[in-house]
Amino acid sequence: MPPTAESPPGPPVDVAPRFDPAGSVTAPVARDTDALAEPVAAAVLACPAVSRLSAGPFGTVGTYLPGRRVTGVQITATEVTVRVVGHPGPLRTLEAQIRAAVTPLVPGLPVHIGLDDLDTGDLEVDRP
Repeated sequence: MPPTAESPPGPPVDVAPRFDPAGSVTAPVARDTDALAEPVAAAVLACPAVSRLSAGPFGTVGTYLPGRRVTGVQITATEVTVRVVGHPGPLRTLEAQIRAAVTPLVPGLPVHIGLDDLDTGDLEVDRP
């Protein structure tokens, strides 16, 4: 049947798409994002450049679990967000440590890192 102006583009209707069993199939990875929140938080807190986790400027970054909240970690099916307070030092070091700690736990997901503050409690500050 030749296509007409009213027919949708594509193959004719009477031709079914072929299934190729030898073809590659990419299935989405099933993750229990709530179960990953605490291991991700622990991995981030183990980084020497991280002082603590942060809920972000409006306190919205976190994962609610039964009876508790994991502050500073949000995991969805498409991304991971981590908010931290860091120790003074190179930002690339902080980023590299967090990515190295989190990526093996959530393979294939982009990791977004937010630095909310620096913890300078251990530094001596010269005051006029």
